[in-house]
Amino acid sequence: MLGKLQKGYPLKDLTTWKAGGSCRDFAAPVTSAEAKGLLAKLLGNKEPFYVLGGGSNVLIQDGMLDALVLHTGRLEQFVAEEKGNKIEVEVQAGLPVKKLLEFAVKNSLGGCEFLAGIPGTVGGALWGNAGAAGIGFSETVTEIDTVEADGGTRTWSVSELNWRYRSCPFDELGTAMIISARLVMRHVEREEINKKIRGFSDLKKGQPIGKKTAGCIFKNPKGRSAGKLLDEAGCKGMRVGAAAVSQSHANFIENDGDARASDIYKLCERCRARVLNAFGVKLEYEIRFIGEF
Repeated sequence: MLGKLQKGYPLKDLTTWKAGGSCRDFAAPVTSAEAKGLLAKLLGNKEPFYVLGGGSNVLIQDGMLDALVLHTGRLEQFVAEEKGNKIEVEVQAGLPVKKLLEFAVKNSLGGCEFLAGIPGTVGGALWGNAGAAGIGFSETVTEIDTVEADGGTRTWSVSELNWRYRSCPFDELGTAMIISARLVMRHVEREEINKKIRGFSDLKKGQPIGKKTAGCIFKNPKGRSAGKLLDEAGCKGMRVGAAAVSQSHANFIENDGDARASDIYKLCERCRARVLNAFGVKLEYEIRFIGEF
């Protein structure tokens, strides 16, 4: 037994898709030290585990996931310190990006406007290199604290990491988890911040709002739009069970009832096959899969 864990914990309500099964063991550490200690034990014992943040951009298998799920939802502390004309902010991985953006707007701090409309947590956004219009965390973050594959901790300078479009620089490094990050923001006129936020929000027009989705399913191929390819391949309106391709944006799949994860996955694969057959383009997934598919 690795600490105080909850058995057979249901996971679907921790995801934006509201789909998926339960996990064998579940832990929601309150402090960074607790998360580091648990991960060190898991890695030392070679126990299977997954890290779950805001539950967007992920699909969790149906049934029982034979692993521990470490949920970062209680790791949401952040500390801001003013240094000259800039503000240094240290945030834990579980802080919702929405709260970070709200803090920036309230205090007239620029650098996080690209987070407008992006769901999830800071840790998840960093892991997936979330961004908009070519702008992302790599321009604001200075350091990232992680737990590595050997259970040890490390602080990475942003210049040490290979940042690519919707690609995790930590996957290829074998990193186990992002614990916290430090960002630098500068004082900017609030109207300028709000103008940028409106601009980034406009980029998301047409996306399904208020629906049970997980964000974009596929990455944009170089120089092309995944949504447009899916639309032209006739994917809008396709469905498997209660999973349906959004009529407003073909790169979104909605759970319009009580869809199973297997339904969503089958629909993803059918859409992917349609684009491949129609255009010879093999779309890459932007979402992350947890469990067996």
